[in-house]
Amino acid sequence: MKPPLQKPRFGLAWTSLWAVVIGGLLLGVGVISGTEPTLIVIGSLFLLIGILIWQEVSIGLWAGFLAFGVMAVLHATRMLGDFHWRFLVYCLAFAQLSYESFQGLRQLRDAETSGHAYSRSKTPLNADNDDPEKDEPMISLVLLQRKQKYLEDIILAKLVEAAWGGDYSGASGSEAGDPENEESPSGDGFVVGESPLFIIKSPTGMYLVHNMDADYWEHKAEVVEAIGELRLRKAVADHHAWLSVDLLTPGDERPDMNAAYLTVARLLVALADEDTLAVVRPESMDINVWSDEMADRLLTPGAYEELSQQDNAPVIPIADDDPAMQAAVATARHRWPEFVAAFQRSGGSPTVEDDSKFVVKARITEGGSTEFIWVNVIGLEPKYVHGRLANDPIDLGDLELGSQVEFPIADVCDWCYFDNDEPVGLFSLEAIRLSQQADEATN
Repeated sequence: MKPPLQKPRFGLAWTSLWAVVIGGLLLGVGVISGTEPTLIVIGSLFLLIGILIWQEVSIGLWAGFLAFGVMAVLHATRMLGDFHWRFLVYCLAFAQLSYESFQGLRQLRDAETSGHAYSRSKTPLNADNDDPEKDEPMISLVLLQRKQKYLEDIILAKLVEAAWGGDYSGASGSEAGDPENEESPSGDGFVVGESPLFIIKSPTGMYLVHNMDADYWEHKAEVVEAIGELRLRKAVADHHAWLSVDLLTPGDERPDMNAAYLTVARLLVALADEDTLAVVRPESMDINVWSDEMADRLLTPGAYEELSQQDNAPVIPIADDDPAMQAAVATARHRWPEFVAAFQRSGGSPTVEDDSKFVVKARITEGGSTEFIWVNVIGLEPKYVHGRLANDPIDLGDLELGSQVEFPIADVCDWCYFDNDEPVGLFSLEAIRLSQQADEATN
């Protein structure tokens, strides 16, 4: 269950507050009159519904949908028998609250089904909303950016040539003429447009490139709240622009998905830069933090289906007072001499290739930010540990994967080494597993 003071997602805050206000008014009237126990019961029911909706509990949304719907029907009936404008207003208001509860229920169900709540308000550009029977996949990939990328048609043409090969320089800018013209003056295709929208004509189809100076989600704060993994949460929170490559597929053609996504991915990787934070697949709304490894993965057939698998080691928040984690840290510190003895038996100075055999999780502080992160140990002193970061930090200044660090032994909270290829240590894994199970049970 979410923290009580945290606003509910899916626009349910006002629905919850109205339920509480209605419940409070009915309860107050019932208590003051002293002769209307029915009002007390109904008022208490609406108060409970409001609280459950605020906590995003499914049964509360179901109850809200039904209770608001019943109230709408009752006022509609009264309006038919004795028309008055206030009955119409009440009927419409309760019908709207019932609809909001139903929509919240659907979005909550979708979020639970997909494992996240990345609700995007945008409609795919190649979606045919006039034909409900048509369910063509959206072939598109999106980069979340810190800031809008500087991009011109000539620059994009060069990137297209580098990613796809061929000649796209024959028709760019004002030389291109009408972008709907199917005939390219020369070369293999052309690029036209300017930020925020470009059109690419190539032998494999027509593509759109969006270069937007805005958040990808209209309600980005709600998306950030829904992300449990801290590294991914920060990437989404820090983005203020986005860049996408979309393939416009004709309605009567179904391209090979692997080939189509691979073509899109090649251009997307060419467009990525130092401001790229994450990659999104709109069709499934899978998100992954951007990295060199992620770029390499995207350039393999079928990789688009694996974007939900985190490329980096996940960073899961756990409360400092979590009993299981406190016990794990205490065990790791109590058994620390075992790690020291094993390290010394290895010779005490492993090579770069072998240093991953001895790792510790430690509290690292840099630039006013503190993270608990795994470190490959390369040296031990009586009171200090020397090593290289085994994970990419979330926000530790200039530190990155492989950066050399040193810290006091008192900051170690877990450790692991291998004895005949069997891991020894990893005391915090069970605490993390229990924490994740608790989160899944409450959500």
